[in-house]
Amino acid sequence: MRSEKNWLLLLGLLVVVLSVGVYGFVTGVSNQLWQASMRTIIESTHQGANALNVQFERDFEDLEQIWRQLAQAEPEAREEMLRYYQAVDPDLRFYQAKRQQGGDKKATGYLSALREEQLAGLVPSHINSLTGENVFNMFVQGRLADGNLAYLVKEYRTREIANQFTLSFYDQTGFSYLVDQRGNIMVRSEHRNSNKTVYNLFDMVAGPENDPQVLAQFEQSVQQLKTGWARFSYNGTGLVFCYEPLQLDAGWLLVSVVPERMISAQTNSILQKTLIFSGLLLALMLLIVAVFYAIKMHENTLHTNELQQALNEADRANKAKGRFLMDMSHDIRTPLNAIIGMTAVARQNVNNPDKMQDCLRKIEISGLQLISMVSDVLDMSQIEQGTLVLRQEPCNLDKLFAETLELMQPKAQEAGLQLEAEPLQLANPQGVGDALRIRQVLLNIIDNAVKYTPAGGRVHLTLTQPEPPQDDQVIYHFCCQDTGIGMDEDFQQRMFMPFERARNTTDSKIAGTGVGLPISKSLLEAMGGHIEVDSQPGCGTTIQLAFPLLLAQDEAAPAEMATYADKRVLLVEDNELNMEIMEELLGLFEVQIAKAEDGRQAVDLVQANPGGYFDLVLMDIQMPVLDGYQATQQIRALPHADAQTLPIYAVSANALAEDVQNSLASGMNGHIAKPVDLDELEKVLRKCLG
Repeated sequence: MRSEKNWLLLLGLLVVVLSVGVYGFVTGVSNQLWQASMRTIIESTHQGANALNVQFERDFEDLEQIWRQLAQAEPEAREEMLRYYQAVDPDLRFYQAKRQQGGDKKATGYLSALREEQLAGLVPSHINSLTGENVFNMFVQGRLADGNLAYLVKEYRTREIANQFTLSFYDQTGFSYLVDQRGNIMVRSEHRNSNKTVYNLFDMVAGPENDPQVLAQFEQSVQQLKTGWARFSYNGTGLVFCYEPLQLDAGWLLVSVVPERMISAQTNSILQKTLIFSGLLLALMLLIVAVFYAIKMHENTLHTNELQQALNEADRANKAKGRFLMDMSHDIRTPLNAIIGMTAVARQNVNNPDKMQDCLRKIEISGLQLISMVSDVLDMSQIEQGTLVLRQEPCNLDKLFAETLELMQPKAQEAGLQLEAEPLQLANPQGVGDALRIRQVLLNIIDNAVKYTPAGGRVHLTLTQPEPPQDDQVIYHFCCQDTGIGMDEDFQQRMFMPFERARNTTDSKIAGTGVGLPISKSLLEAMGGHIEVDSQPGCGTTIQLAFPLLLAQDEAAPAEMATYADKRVLLVEDNELNMEIMEELLGLFEVQIAKAEDGRQAVDLVQANPGGYFDLVLMDIQMPVLDGYQATQQIRALPHADAQTLPIYAVSANALAEDVQNSLASGMNGHIAKPVDLDELEKVLRKCLG
């Protein structure tokens, strides 16, 4: 009997110990599961915030870069640049603040709430009056050169941006908001559980069912842009809020909301399985650890995959918007690399004249290529507006063709291609036309052939003069034949449209602006020529051009460079390096140089000296105090006898046709484009000083 009582006592004690152990175990496991769930939700929220940070940071960088260019541009150039950028990204907007009475400047609409000292940020969501869509905006603001306040704004549709941060977890019951520091909901997801009538998170959880101290701590954490989580009750439902600030100066946070019952349901499910096997405590503990680890890893994997997919989508969208600019940047770096590299080589060979000449020649060719590339974008605008102007100047096709081949050979060799050309046998290699445009057309055609011909292929070039000159005009034929991928009939119908490509950059790894062929066709037609294409997929492409040049008159043998030691040139330039370059170039002609660093100094120097003191003025356009146009107008208004006849030439990087017209309209005699060509400078000196 006593033994029986002892066993019962021992059994009771064992039951008590086991119960206490199970209770402690269950409590411990519950707490661990809850903490793990919180870490998972916080990590998911963190990854969602990172996805937005990546996109917003890139967009801010692009927006600030565009702003700097617009802020420095003249109004006409700014309008042209805006049309160009808005063609790439239609969601860009540019606003100038209205000038109020008393001199103050004030924005209108949703921009009116912006502080002038806030240079960049995000504007809360609002309804677009034109589309009726819910949108919010990223902005950059500052002062233009004329002192006016202006804004560059990028618009986001909240529906699209919400799809990027909407997280899917806990059986699709979790969802997210973008809120500001005051708890206002800036962007809400389209999730079925997202409350469409709540506009402020603090108001949502402000009921008596929640602890005021917890509410105060929650509000303080959000206002201070901290990371954390909190539990609240809303309409009788327990909710868990996890919040993570965006890494931008916007005062916004990503807040994930998960029903507490879903977290508890997951925990209870695991505990039920554990209690079924409570008799095997050790095995159960191992099983719980295994299940817990597997679930955690599975959820982390799912969330990581979802995040990676979101990041990939954001990256692809960003690349799609900026592909044109990035491709242009890539292609520009190629000649820049050659210029910088050849400069370094030249420094190492200062005592080797032949090597120095070779480096300088390659730098010159690369510079011409760079000018051609930069001109591509500007050319498209001029062509569309009908303002393209072709030069008429001596053009040696033997030299031009040799320079073009030399420029393209390294690229062909790098691509593993054979670039070959028939020896030139032109009866009239010297003509009159726009040499820069002809080189641009040839480079565009050959460059496309090299890009779309696989390694081991061949590009064959010919330049011929089939017939003798007629009516003081010579017609030249150029043919580029490659063994590349070819083009189908559908693409041949679209190949001369801007930005069309046989393959996109992502698939083919081929960079390019997509405007080379449209520009080439337009330039040829402006010259009076034409282009023909013969191509089949997989069978290569043959492109034939025909373009006329005026027959060049016989010229005397080139004379030695003239000098003008008794002539005075007023050089007006605010950039120190450009001033030094012009001094060196003018020094070749031994002229006397007077210098002015802005338009005001130029006017004062002319006014302070008697009429006829200066023989020529070389005037920069964009300068402080007075620009080149204003300085020219004031010089023309001086009482000097030669105020109206003093030769004044613009020397400016503003080289569009309208820039030349603006120079002439301000009273200048001509226009020299930067970078300055020595031959063109010599012609101006010979005309004005000879």
